[in-house]
Amino acid sequence: MVRLLLILGLVVNLFACASTPEPETPPATPPVAQPAPPAREPVYQPPPVRELPKTGSSLPALGLSGLTALAGAGALHLVRRRIR
Repeated sequence: MVRLLLILGLVVNLFACASTPEPETPPATPPVAQPAPPAREPVYQPPPVRELPKTGSSLPALGLSGLTALAGAGALHLVRRRIR
């Protein structure tokens, strides 16, 4: 009996779903073309100022000058040795 009621409920539900018409959607209107906006003239922007960051320092330049002084002293030492 329960099976018969379940099957009858499924059949009624199937007919109820099949009998309801779907609402008709109106046809879509084609999009209207909008005129292109006028071209903007490029605005001159000066290049950014190149500065050292707050953490930058001249320490690498001092180190390079120190290495150059050591290399010069070593070269002078070798030249003096060869002359003697």
